[in-house]
Amino acid sequence: MPLEPAASASSEPRHLARAWRAVLGCLEVQLNPHTFATWLKGAVPGTFDGRTLVIETPNDIARDWLDTRLRPVIERAVAQVFGEVEVLFRGPGIPPAAAAPGRILGTVDPSLSFDEYQPSEGNLLAFHAMRDLADAVPGALSPVVIYGPPGLGKTHLLHAAAGAASRAGRAVACLDAGTFTSRFVGEVRSGNGGEFHEALSGLDLLVLDDLQQLAGRRATQEAFAAALDAVMHRGGYVAVASEQHPFDLDLLDRLTSRLVQGIVTRVEPFDDAARRAFIERVARRHRIALPGWAVDRLAACRAPSVRLLLGAVNQAIALQRMGRLTLDRLDAGVARIAIAEFSGTEPTADLLDRIARYFEVEAAEIAGRSRQPRIGEARAVAAALLQEQGMSLAQVGALLGGRDKSTVSALARKGLALLDAHPALRRPRSA
Repeated sequence: MPLEPAASASSEPRHLARAWRAVLGCLEVQLNPHTFATWLKGAVPGTFDGRTLVIETPNDIARDWLDTRLRPVIERAVAQVFGEVEVLFRGPGIPPAAAAPGRILGTVDPSLSFDEYQPSEGNLLAFHAMRDLADAVPGALSPVVIYGPPGLGKTHLLHAAAGAASRAGRAVACLDAGTFTSRFVGEVRSGNGGEFHEALSGLDLLVLDDLQQLAGRRATQEAFAAALDAVMHRGGYVAVASEQHPFDLDLLDRLTSRLVQGIVTRVEPFDDAARRAFIERVARRHRIALPGWAVDRLAACRAPSVRLLLGAVNQAIALQRMGRLTLDRLDAGVARIAIAEFSGTEPTADLLDRIARYFEVEAAEIAGRSRQPRIGEARAVAAALLQEQGMSLAQVGALLGGRDKSTVSALARKGLALLDAHPALRRPRSA
């Protein structure tokens, strides 16, 4: 039996909107908050002729996700409100007339769009805040400051917002701190009479990447604070990305107070669901199907950055195209990429190579699944030494073939005993 709102679920917009709110109410209690907020935000009823309900989505990715992943639960919720009707999902249609692109100061990477961004629990606030700025939603909070370690998609969000705003006909600046500084210094030296500041003052959206590079540059900070004030006073918006919270940078009090008056949000690495969705999206983009075991292995790798995960996925795609994708090869590739990301230096890779030489095994075998005694001993020593370098159990597990924390902990205990018997392994051999 349909719920009471079905009585007024007509094609009249007001009644249709009320019935759709009832559907969303049903879905909100059935879906986890992340799924509901990510995929149903922006979905609205298009048309209803008594037999077919058309649900419009903000982009084609949302349409495909709702159609392929959430259709059964949505159809049940719709049936409770509308009765037994057909449900169709429709992405954005061709706009009636494309607005002339707004001017862009700086450079926007068109490949970094919202449709290509992977929402997850750790970035939802940043994602929705930037969508609001890009769409100039009335009451959108500004400035938006997104901070966190490198490789988590901060730059992607800035470029996505700048590109969307420009396509809507608004004036945009998309600059990193280094470019902003060089433009400002160049103007001061050439005495151009404030042309750069005037160009910034007439913006609808100002985005600045790598805020941390302005730390200690007092004159440049003054210039950026003035530009921020000018944009916001004319009703425009400002967004900034930084590796650290503004409070943790050497910034002018005047600039810091303005930055924190809007939204300051930290981005975090992907959760399990987002990692899997990202892997499948990258594979689709390259028009290749990865086997389920490879997707499972990649999704289990708790990569600390999107760049690391993308590198591992690209490695798997390349191997699959060659017909050479195996678990050992995939694990070796994941481990090598992880080493570079976790340490940022060569010594960690050297450490694994040195352990492999000592035990007369291949370095790739340390991250593999072989149970041979010598490989097992090399793996245990690697776990112990990587922990001594300051890596967490999860990080060591990712480096050693996606092993869980309890396995790594047991390996490290065994490795410590082996190190007592082989003290030379604690230091590189002299040349």
